[in-house]
Amino acid sequence: MVGTVAGLKDLRVFLEELKREHQDEIVEVDYPVSPEYEVTAYWRECVKLGNPVLYFKQVVGCKMPLVANVFGSRQRVARMIGADVESFYDKWREKLRIFIEPELVGHGPVKEVKKMENEVDLTGLPILKFFKEDAGKYITSGIVVANHPDTGEVNLSYARMQLKGRNKLGVSLHSRGFLWSYFQRAVEKKMPWLDVAVVIGCHPTIYLAAASRRNDEYVLAGALAGEPVQLTKCETKDIYIPAHAEIVLEGRILTDVNEDEGPFSEYTGYLTGRSTRNILVVDCITHRNDAIFQTVIPTNSSEHLLLGGMPTQATYYAKLKESIPQVHRVNFPVWGTHFVAIVSVDKSGKEGLQLRAALSLIGVYPYVKYVILVDKDVDVFDENEVFWALATRSQPHKSISILPLSDGNMLDPSQEQPGLTSRAIIDATRPIHWAEQKIYTPTIPDEVVNRVRQRLREKFK
Repeated sequence: MVGTVAGLKDLRVFLEELKREHQDEIVEVDYPVSPEYEVTAYWRECVKLGNPVLYFKQVVGCKMPLVANVFGSRQRVARMIGADVESFYDKWREKLRIFIEPELVGHGPVKEVKKMENEVDLTGLPILKFFKEDAGKYITSGIVVANHPDTGEVNLSYARMQLKGRNKLGVSLHSRGFLWSYFQRAVEKKMPWLDVAVVIGCHPTIYLAAASRRNDEYVLAGALAGEPVQLTKCETKDIYIPAHAEIVLEGRILTDVNEDEGPFSEYTGYLTGRSTRNILVVDCITHRNDAIFQTVIPTNSSEHLLLGGMPTQATYYAKLKESIPQVHRVNFPVWGTHFVAIVSVDKSGKEGLQLRAALSLIGVYPYVKYVILVDKDVDVFDENEVFWALATRSQPHKSISILPLSDGNMLDPSQEQPGLTSRAIIDATRPIHWAEQKIYTPTIPDEVVNRVRQRLREKFK
């Protein structure tokens, strides 16, 4: 059943709604946990329980509670914008028709506590070390807010941040997105640094908007939630941040200093030392009196992949749907780590349409290296159905198209030359000869299916 969109103001509104309406999706841990490895161990065990949100009331050596795995479930992410799993991408397209501008306010709960200069101490925050092989403790949930050095255009991005000292973070801008281009422009202008604010803990729709790789994320977050994001100005920077955020770090990414950062467990499920080796100096910390520290489980966790993937994929799905309306559904399965897409299409006798859809997706989404094509009658979110179609509707000698090397994702460990990947399209749609041989799959009348679904909903609601 589709959930209602929670109020946009803060993370805790979302958590309260979750406890009230979906109690089985949150696990609270009352006793102290170590900031090294223990949270990761809880996550690994709770994956078997449906990937619930994890709320740790006490982290050893820290005063703040910690929440993790907010984005660990595809169903939970879909509910954040009032959708279900199947309708998420279409709901996203619908929401974007009415953008809602942010609202500026003079203050907000995020300013209840202010720590300046010598008072700044990042070591008091519940920053975690997730795996033994990681270089240290990492902030994984920080939304980096920055203004373009020339235009002032605002961007929200993600960057991994290694704790290096009381007011110092090692940063990797490895996505090479808007934040990277802002930083490069600051370098070109010989600016000593790029001012940034790092937001930790806010309403999930802001996190989803920040993952969309756009440049109007506050407006997008408002559209997704149906109400404006309230913004307030930083204490030391000319940057606006969510007034109801939990924690904000105000700082500077230095343009003339580089330092080793990593290795770290990335979304591919492998350790990587690839880094842009930047340094962020924190000048000010503001937070709520009873702030909650939010973390995102790294490596190839569902949380990491769904948060990083679903908003971006919604954007590419919209582009694909606009050019080829016969595209029915798209699924980027978590196990595919952004590299696999399953696309269902309504060929309606128009052979070749499905291949154009696959090529179009590859053209706009450079992460994808495998596209599996199925018919509209196959549920792209049901892997049993997908592999059944693959087994019974394709012939290896003619159903697999291999594309030569082209630019791809830098973190793919299978590449011999970083940044270059080949691609494959697997066509598991009904072969042309089926129409002549009258090969059909068995069906049940829609009215019967709908009647049974309604009765089951009433029985188990």
